[in-house]
Amino acid sequence: AVSPTTASAVEVELSDFLSKNDQILDGGPSLVGIESTIINCTQSKPSILRPGAVTKEMIEDSLSISIGLDSSNGESMQIKAAGLLESHYVPNAKVFLTGTPTLGDGFIALDSFTTPSGAIRVASPKTNEEYAQVLYEAFRLADIKGLRRVFVIPPTGGGIAVAINDRLAKAAFEK
Repeated sequence: AVSPTTASAVEVELSDFLSKNDQILDGGPSLVGIESTIINCTQSKPSILRPGAVTKEMIEDSLSISIGLDSSNGESMQIKAAGLLESHYVPNAKVFLTGTPTLGDGFIALDSFTTPSGAIRVASPKTNEEYAQVLYEAFRLADIKGLRRVFVIPPTGGGIAVAINDRLAKAAFEK
């Protein structure tokens, strides 16, 4: 399922498994939104299995090493870490990274993009950092609203946009 980023989303995911004495502590929404960076250090050259808020550039600057980006993301090799399966990112609504939404379709893009006529805006982040923070809640909102399709204009650039685009590619209907 789409990763929960709020206490209420955690409750929805876990409600069938909780007893009346269990508690969910609410520390507010996730500050980052998307999951963490996963690095494979089992090879001679470390590589990123899953990009996250800690970017390739941050790692290289901090450690003064060159790090690769594992383009297979665990699909063609044995899964080495949790969170590498595409199913972790897919909402019930079909996600499209190309095309134009029509009446009743969901729409996610930076707020500088105009919402197409008839589309239902489920997120309009102002920055790529905010995009990462709200992406999963936007997917959940689309599912709560019963939307069948969500059209997304992916963010551009490096840094956290790489991680957002990784999650969007995994969630996308058209592969």
